[in-house]
Amino acid sequence: MTIEIYEKSFISLKRHIAEYLPYLEKAIAAIKILETTDADSEEFSQALADLHVAATILEPYSEGMVEAINQFTDDRPDEDEPCNNTDLL
Repeated sequence: MTIEIYEKSFISLKRHIAEYLPYLEKAIAAIKILETTDADSEEFSQALADLHVAATILEPYSEGMVEAINQFTDDRPDEDEPCNNTDLL
């Protein structure tokens, strides 16, 4: 396994994380609102809608994230191979 393949996998993983994170943050924010707001309020309804949108978007992204993680894991160099990439996420 070459370091170049590993670095490409790492770049792909970082790209997936960068695309995934904003929607995950929106989902978490919506969940926090749902946990602390009256279910009959407009804010609750909006948070529920926001969570629905985020979950709908996250579902296919999750598949890509799992694939990127698996590829990165498969491409990692053996312990005895040097790895110059210290820029972990």
